[in-house]
Amino acid sequence: MSRSRCQTSTSYRNSMKVFYLNRIEDESGISGTGRVAQGFIFDNGKVALTWLSEHPSVTIYDNIGEVRAIHSHDGKTEIEMVPDYKRAFNEMRSFVENFSLSEAFASKVPVDSPAAKMINKKEN
Repeated sequence: MSRSRCQTSTSYRNSMKVFYLNRIEDESGISGTGRVAQGFIFDNGKVALTWLSEHPSVTIYDNIGEVRAIHSHDGKTEIEMVPDYKRAFNEMRSFVENFSLSEAFASKVPVDSPAAKMINKKEN
């Protein structure tokens, strides 16, 4: 593997997503209702899906749209994404650490307005 390919692949780190197929109504009477399958969306968009049953086969799909088209049964099965709280927390923390209220405010308020003068006074 070339060096540039390794560098590119690391930029995807922590972006794999987990989801469940949540069956609301079982038309066929085979898989039941509730969480019937678990899946992963890989960094490249491909999807692996396994059934949470006594026959846990695994199928690979090109994208999550294919999973929805094949398994949603006109809304009777929903894709339930599992939140990645750690990643969300880190993204929020990074935003907060790099956020400047005065810079955001300065782009919205005229420089000579009373509000701008009050912000400038607080900064100094």
